[in-house]
Amino acid sequence: MKKHFIWLLAFVLVAGGSYAQVVDTLAIGKNDTINSISVDSIYLSPSAKALQEVEVTAVRPLFAVDGEKELYNVSDDPSVQTGTASDALQNAPGVEVDAEGNITLRGTQSVDVWINDRPSHLSGETLRQYIKNLPANAIDRIEVITNPSARYGGGGPVVNIVTRTKIKRNEFFSFGATGNMRPQVSPWVSYVYSGKKLSFNVYLEYDYSHTWSEQNGGSTLFTPTGDTSAMKSYAMRNDYWRHGSFAYISGHYDFDTLRTLYYWAGAYPSSYSSVSNQEMSWRELIYMPGNYSYHSSSQNKIPQAGYYGGLHYSRQFDDQGHMLWVSADMSGFGYKCTSEEWRDYVEQPLLSYHLCGQSMRNGGNRTSMEVGYSRPFATNWEAVVGARLSYQFPQHYMSTIDSMPTFRRDFLRSYQRTNNEVNYHGYATLQRRIGHFTAKVGLQVGEQYSMVSYSGYTTVTNRGQYLYYVPSIHLSYSTEDMHNFTLSYTRRSALPDAEDLSSFIEYERDSYSTGNPNLLMSPHHTVEGNWNKFWDGFGSVGCEVFYTASTNQVATISDVAYNEVFGREVSFRKPMNIGSSQAAGGRLNVTYRPTAFFNTRFDVQLYNYGYRMMFRPDEWNEENLWTASVRLNVWAKLWDKLQLFGNCRYTTQQLGLMSYIEPCFTVDLGLSTDLWDRKLSIYLNVKDLLDSNRQASAGTNPYLLTSSNMHSSSRYISLGVTLRFGKMELESQSHRGSRAVE
Repeated sequence: MKKHFIWLLAFVLVAGGSYAQVVDTLAIGKNDTINSISVDSIYLSPSAKALQEVEVTAVRPLFAVDGEKELYNVSDDPSVQTGTASDALQNAPGVEVDAEGNITLRGTQSVDVWINDRPSHLSGETLRQYIKNLPANAIDRIEVITNPSARYGGGGPVVNIVTRTKIKRNEFFSFGATGNMRPQVSPWVSYVYSGKKLSFNVYLEYDYSHTWSEQNGGSTLFTPTGDTSAMKSYAMRNDYWRHGSFAYISGHYDFDTLRTLYYWAGAYPSSYSSVSNQEMSWRELIYMPGNYSYHSSSQNKIPQAGYYGGLHYSRQFDDQGHMLWVSADMSGFGYKCTSEEWRDYVEQPLLSYHLCGQSMRNGGNRTSMEVGYSRPFATNWEAVVGARLSYQFPQHYMSTIDSMPTFRRDFLRSYQRTNNEVNYHGYATLQRRIGHFTAKVGLQVGEQYSMVSYSGYTTVTNRGQYLYYVPSIHLSYSTEDMHNFTLSYTRRSALPDAEDLSSFIEYERDSYSTGNPNLLMSPHHTVEGNWNKFWDGFGSVGCEVFYTASTNQVATISDVAYNEVFGREVSFRKPMNIGSSQAAGGRLNVTYRPTAFFNTRFDVQLYNYGYRMMFRPDEWNEENLWTASVRLNVWAKLWDKLQLFGNCRYTTQQLGLMSYIEPCFTVDLGLSTDLWDRKLSIYLNVKDLLDSNRQASAGTNPYLLTSSNMHSSSRYISLGVTLRFGKMELESQSHRGSRAVE
């Protein structure tokens, strides 16, 4: 029925003499009669009752997507508020935390952890202690970014922890030790102070470890005509020892509520040593025919040291994301390796040598600077622009001394290498929100200049210059009942390393390696589509499809060629633009999460990988293979004190470049407990419970057939103990948390 409206105007007096105008409506049917209305003068007088402030809030979904980000709104999950950041991370999409505190995303540990939209510069025990100490009620949300845009460097996956609180006062002292049966022992100590303006964290660690690996395999070399040139088989054992220390300091200084300076620095002096023993069965059939079987033993001593540090200044203009930041960082390393080798030939004793001294020095420095600016504008628009410059200058020196028949320098295996690499790029992203739909586009444009110089038996200098661009598109849509859809595309460019451009040949004892001055950069296209649905009291189901394609892919291949230095056919390694490769597949993930302190994740991935490469002139190799991986992860927190962890993974045969990697299976179990209001923490972890983590592969180059089986010290029991003293006082609604997504 057609409606007519009469507007009735009234005035309501509120405390303090302020007046608010209220408009109401009255619906009148079309057959109703309206009589004239006369109103006398209205007199206003102060009211005895004042209206209180009314705050209107919108409820955010517990899980959502926003452009490239998958969001877990921790502050809206009342069931996890009594836990820690480690508990909250267990509920973030695709994120897992094991008993030791190591973070993985979709099964991989190559994850960059950011805090409040900035790289955390935390790793190892410092990161593990951070997530165990930070209360979950200090976190606003956790952002998971599996295919980052240019804003995040366009690299690997990112987990961004956005806090909603400021540490008002914090003086925190903790120490502990970790160890395992390999053996490995690592005591550490940490001190944290946070005041009104200044905060810092000091961390010190010492580490001793002994690991080993055993390997056996063989190779068969063929001539270009298909004749067998040589056959080899070997068995070897390697033992490694490490004594190391690590010192780290980080913190920030608040000039005021809008300006903050962050700083960090670390150093890691250490010493490595290793012993290797090998039994080699070797038979030459064409060139210098005969048996050349031998036993060899080598020892290496490697003292090394490194450092890193940086500054990051941010200037906020409001609490909506309008800000400017400038950062600079520097890192460097250096080590010296001294080795001795003994080789005793069985059938050719005159070729034996009992001392071969080799001295290798390596070092370099890296510096980078970045400036960025973000600005929300209009309605639900946001732009980010920035630029970054990096420069690195590594050096490598090799000197080899032989005793055949007298001590002399082996000039063929002595050289000095110097690299220079300069990379600069600018990036921009633009984001638009329309209701539950978000679109984000980005572009990174840069150039890399590389130079590598060798000085040894000859002098060689090679250069490379590459102009590249990285466009990205991220689309997302969420519904009220927590259906989430994402679609993304990113084009990245794989740039050759400077040392891969050199034509200098590095000779080893029985093989050699060289670079390729004609390498081209390789564009890499990635398309991902994702749907997931979250249910309160159950968990989530997610499906993902993906496609990746590369052209001019850069890869180092192993091949065989006759070399005059050796007087026979030997294997060599060389980087090449091999052609094209592609991978297409899907992933299914089911997470059962009846409470915030229990979840079970089942993840299965199926994909087809294939390539087509020209490894020799007019000789092509083309292969493809379907691979499946299945992963089951269980985590539970009982009585608010005891955490249980379980993880198993199985991967079918995988395809590499002219190689196959055999299936593998692992099972890990662990538990941890927090006692006395988290003043004492203990964890127990069992890695590779079934001792099944064996690595087996086979090379399919028609001129170099290889096989390899390796077993390492992957099964062990580890134990960790942490004691904490101090108190953390939190202040709500700090400016440190960036703008929340409604």
